[in-house]
Amino acid sequence: MGLIEDIPLAQAALADARSSEAHRIVTALDAHTVVGLLGEAEVGKTVTVKQALQSLGQPLFRLDLDMAASDGHIGFLLVKEIAKATVPASDFSLLSGGVLLPSSAERAQVQLGELLGIDGLDEALRQWPSGHFTSAQAFQLVEDISKQQSVVLWVDHLETPSLTPRHPVDTDRLLWGIREIAQRRPRLRVVLSGREALESRLLGPKAAFHQQGQWLSLDNPPAEVWREVAQRMEVSVTLAEELSGLVDGHSATMLHALLLIASQSKLPHSYAVLQELAAGDDGLAARAIQHARTLHRLGGQVMTQIAFGEHSYGVAERGRSAPQEIRKVRDRLRLAGLVRRKPSWAIVNPLLRIRLRGSVRTLAALGWQTAV
Repeated sequence: MGLIEDIPLAQAALADARSSEAHRIVTALDAHTVVGLLGEAEVGKTVTVKQALQSLGQPLFRLDLDMAASDGHIGFLLVKEIAKATVPASDFSLLSGGVLLPSSAERAQVQLGELLGIDGLDEALRQWPSGHFTSAQAFQLVEDISKQQSVVLWVDHLETPSLTPRHPVDTDRLLWGIREIAQRRPRLRVVLSGREALESRLLGPKAAFHQQGQWLSLDNPPAEVWREVAQRMEVSVTLAEELSGLVDGHSATMLHALLLIASQSKLPHSYAVLQELAAGDDGLAARAIQHARTLHRLGGQVMTQIAFGEHSYGVAERGRSAPQEIRKVRDRLRLAGLVRRKPSWAIVNPLLRIRLRGSVRTLAALGWQTAV
């Protein structure tokens, strides 16, 4: 079996090894109507929450703010999720395609019409949002359904609207609205997931979910998880532990590294594995630095210094920028998922760190620690 074909098997092995983290979410939902999960970029929040909620066996409405471009787009996404959770996928596909309908699809159409109303049904079957079906209408449907049965509303990628200047989606207003519904409807359980950089905005004294619900954190899988994954993949456990230490357990890098090892007849060195992975995308560092520069004029400079373990306030010394400005740069880079705090600052993607530093062998020297 080839490398690409093996990826689902590796992902399944990781999901099994992280099942305890998914169980934490399920346990929290048993005790609270609101559960939040925060973590740095690329630690596997979405996958872990999905794994947890699929085990509940209850209607699940997922609102992915990563896809929402406006208030009308939120209404479109949410009403479509409600429709998908209500009728079989095959019937919904036939309804959306507008083809000659069998009797089962006609019954599904009637069922959705009664549940969503004429406007809601029309919006759910559209390929693109009309812009006229608002988020308030969609959330009213969620509230109406929760009067009759227990449902789960999952709002994912809470950080996305904050990444774009003057984004039409007001995250704070959205969250206050969700809190009001959750307080009125005990059968509605709410799951919120996003990056750790949003913590103060979500849980601060003036935030919508201040002292509300239970909030969990998620980090990269520890070494013991990668030992278990390596055993399942029949890969050297010792080599997996070495790689985990070098890349701080970064999920995507570890999975590709273990797959690469499994495809080779001779056991490679951990440095050689990372070097080969880093060499696979010559544009990785350039694109990341360009992204950092779009976030702030000093973004590329600060990001490079973090990669080398240098004091990020050095930019302030050389560029005469105030320390407050440097903090703003780091916060924007963190919200965008380029850097993380662990508790010291580091680049999220270990392959990007390697390309910016120009060597794999320098990684272990500082233990990836970066000055605050």
